[in-house]
Amino acid sequence: MSDTLFSELTPVRDDDDLTGVLNDFLIGLIQHSGWRLTFTLSEQAGVWQINFMGEDAGLLLARGAEVLNAIEHLVERILAHHAPGRWSVRLDANGYRANRERELVMMARTAAEQVRKYRQPFTFSALSAAERRIIHLTLAADPSVRTESIGYGDERKVVVHPV
Repeated sequence: MSDTLFSELTPVRDDDDLTGVLNDFLIGLIQHSGWRLTFTLSEQAGVWQINFMGEDAGLLLARGAEVLNAIEHLVERILAHHAPGRWSVRLDANGYRANRERELVMMARTAAEQVRKYRQPFTFSALSAAERRIIHLTLAADPSVRTESIGYGDERKVVVHPV
């Protein structure tokens, strides 16, 4: 595998060794997995952003982005070990998370319209905590509906109720 398939590193700060730690981890992960991926790595205001691109980015997104979520968890653990409590992490692959967020906002607005029109609650299918949060935040300022999460574990859902 050529070096061009590994990292396009965006330096953060000269004195911050977390960039090197994360870069080394991600390069090792990509090398050992045999994935054909590149990534960008940056930090701004305490949020680490890692974007994967390449032929195998679809593997990270299969089954509801299970692998991408797992890598995100590992990166969170690495950061917690090296600099506890200072960082949050956001991983993406080929713009999946940004597209999913736009999709969830549209779904939330459509659900609110249906709830207003028919005066019946609307229940979303099971969503991750981050996805539920997007629904709640999108509809928080709408005085005609209220949202609540129901269920347990992987089966938690958002219900939109008329007010």
